[in-house]
Amino acid sequence: MGVANLFSKIYPKATILSILALLIVATILHILPPLGLILTLFATIPGIILWHKSVESYGIAAVATVVLSTLFGNIFVLSFMIIILIMSFVIGQLLKERTTKERILYITTTYISMIVLITIMVLQSLSQLPKLMSLMKPIKHQIKQMMAESSVSGDFKGMFDESFRQMTVQIPSYIIIAIFIFVLVNLLITFPLLRKFKIATPIFKPLYAWQMSKTLLYIYLIVLLCVMFASQQGTFQSVVLNMEIVLSLCMYIQGLSVIHYFGKAKSLPLVITIMFIVFGTFINPFTHIVTLLGVIDLYINLKGIIKK
Repeated sequence: MGVANLFSKIYPKATILSILALLIVATILHILPPLGLILTLFATIPGIILWHKSVESYGIAAVATVVLSTLFGNIFVLSFMIIILIMSFVIGQLLKERTTKERILYITTTYISMIVLITIMVLQSLSQLPKLMSLMKPIKHQIKQMMAESSVSGDFKGMFDESFRQMTVQIPSYIIIAIFIFVLVNLLITFPLLRKFKIATPIFKPLYAWQMSKTLLYIYLIVLLCVMFASQQGTFQSVVLNMEIVLSLCMYIQGLSVIHYFGKAKSLPLVITIMFIVFGTFINPFTHIVTLLGVIDLYINLKGIIKK
């Protein structure tokens, strides 16, 4: 009776179609990775739909996809498909809980970042993935060769060595930022499509309404102090350097929110507001100013002052 009840909850057609869709993504990832990466932006749709229809169907599709993906003998493809399946589960469950789109973005980014970083460490320990230092070594060697040909001073070489080392240490934080952008684009693409399958999805608040927690500001300031005193190489320095970059992203988003709020409050043409946002995103000095605006807003409530 229990087995019959279990099978009654399974949707064979939807399960088979989902498995086929995920296998197509896995195949293209294996044959043509750049195109496969684009398809992964849509690949959470089958899993989310199945999670809403039947948890049992999702489970069968997930197991089948993982098992069949191992046949490619490609650890990159297998890892990516597992991440997509976990992402589908997290987003699907949060949609069931009727949470906000911003919360879905932050929670999914947190879960996937933790899984990706742990996966990288495990694969490196099993010698399935090269260490970051060995990956960066050829680039460093090439730059040093160019510096030697240009007769660069010893002091500059020392500064370069330290900057390059810090950049290598900060790679985990850049991975987290890349995951954040990937999840954001995924939500923007998939949610309108999910509505066509009668799955209720929230919409993002306008950028001017985005508001980071003030607690993040205090953590950010503490981390900045720690960075100033973490001069010795080691785990502590690696942790605070990575935290600084991730929290800077939060301050930067808050800064963009202030710019959008200013444009809205002062009834500026949308083109001018977009220009400010573009400058703050792609031109280096302005990026730091936007981050500073985010810090100031969280500290003294710039939006409230602008409103007055």
